[in-house]
Amino acid sequence: MLNYIINIIFIFLPPSPERLAGFKRWLLRKSGHRISDAVRLMRIRVQGVKLEVGRDTFIGDETMIMGTPGTTVRIGAGCDISSRVNIVTGTHHFSENPDKCAGDGYGEDIVINDGAWVGYGATILHGVTIGKGAMIAAGAVVTRSVPPYQIWGGVPAKLIKERKLGNSDIPVSYE
Repeated sequence: MLNYIINIIFIFLPPSPERLAGFKRWLLRKSGHRISDAVRLMRIRVQGVKLEVGRDTFIGDETMIMGTPGTTVRIGAGCDISSRVNIVTGTHHFSENPDKCAGDGYGEDIVINDGAWVGYGATILHGVTIGKGAMIAAGAVVTRSVPPYQIWGGVPAKLIKERKLGNSDIPVSYE
């Protein structure tokens, strides 16, 4: 019930990541999520999952983080999650029932490692790990794990190219 109320409050808060940022982090922490300092949140919705977010991460407007209770979404430090991104830990087995395709539901954790960038409207599905410094293109549907420092896009997402690395690695930190 507390998550439901928090999601309603988020709808009415200003979308600016700086305005009321501390209050937004406090609300999520009160409902059992692990949100580091300096996390900038727009109007997001969290439903059914436990959320962990590392320092200096941005999560854009109308991003939906949802799935099966008991699953976790871990977003590392220094990540940029654009607006209208869907992160979904839940799915269903196929049913043997000829009248209904979706069988029993289940969930798998999702991990987005430090320094990753997820473009506008992308969808990340159950069991996926996004590698450190990887980029997911706008509108991509990620159905399998992405190695570090690669750029993936499309439906379903596939490798577009490797990133050129510099000296800008972001340290791992959830505090």
